[in-house]
Amino acid sequence: MAMFHAGNSSALSYSPDDYSGTSSASVLRNSGFLGLSDADCSGDGHLPSSATSSAVRGRQILERLFQLAKIDNASAVAAALIAEFGSIGAVLHSESRPAKSAPAQAIISLVREAMLVSSRDKMLDRICLSKADDVIEYLIVAMARLPVEEVRVLFLDSKNRLICDEVVSRGTISEAPIYPREILKRALAVDASALILAHNHPSGDPDPSEGDIDATRRLLKAAKELGLTVHDHIIVGSEGWISLRDWVSFQ
Repeated sequence: MAMFHAGNSSALSYSPDDYSGTSSASVLRNSGFLGLSDADCSGDGHLPSSATSSAVRGRQILERLFQLAKIDNASAVAAALIAEFGSIGAVLHSESRPAKSAPAQAIISLVREAMLVSSRDKMLDRICLSKADDVIEYLIVAMARLPVEEVRVLFLDSKNRLICDEVVSRGTISEAPIYPREILKRALAVDASALILAHNHPSGDPDPSEGDIDATRRLLKAAKELGLTVHDHIIVGSEGWISLRDWVSFQ
């Protein structure tokens, strides 16, 4: 079971309005990764929105990485990866070994791990839903492009500080079971007072299914009976993310 524990996390405060107007695109844009800015790809200081331009930028980033690592035929290796997977995100989050070159694969694995650790540490440093982007960014990096559905829970203490983050269920490409009883049993075991539920949609579309909505309602009802707070249920996918607060009353 995947888990990390928080050290001195700052307090988390919640407001439903914190999520308004935010999406995976706004969380991750303008990263300036490896010194690349939006201007590097468009020539006019603005990042084009087309898939073609995104693929070009992804190839440029991979090529620069491979050049820095002194990998032979860096340009050809980068171009082949983008041609096969379509985007740098798909390359970095592939569960297979996308690069045939061992050095190139090592670079890809290190970059993905760096992304995950960086977003996780950022979330731990400022885990407050008045800064919800940090939580969303972490969930996107950790889950958005997984090939199967995964259910993750952030368990929080009475001051809404992170106790631990656990993957509680894995499923298939189209579903993963959400067991409210087991989630709440675990919450009591780690002495949590609140939690944030999250899962991914491998299809890319984060819109909730009827099953997602029903599971959220059942979790909310059971949590209320135990005096536990469910702050939110977030669904992430390659096309964005949603909060179940737009579908279900959390009162």
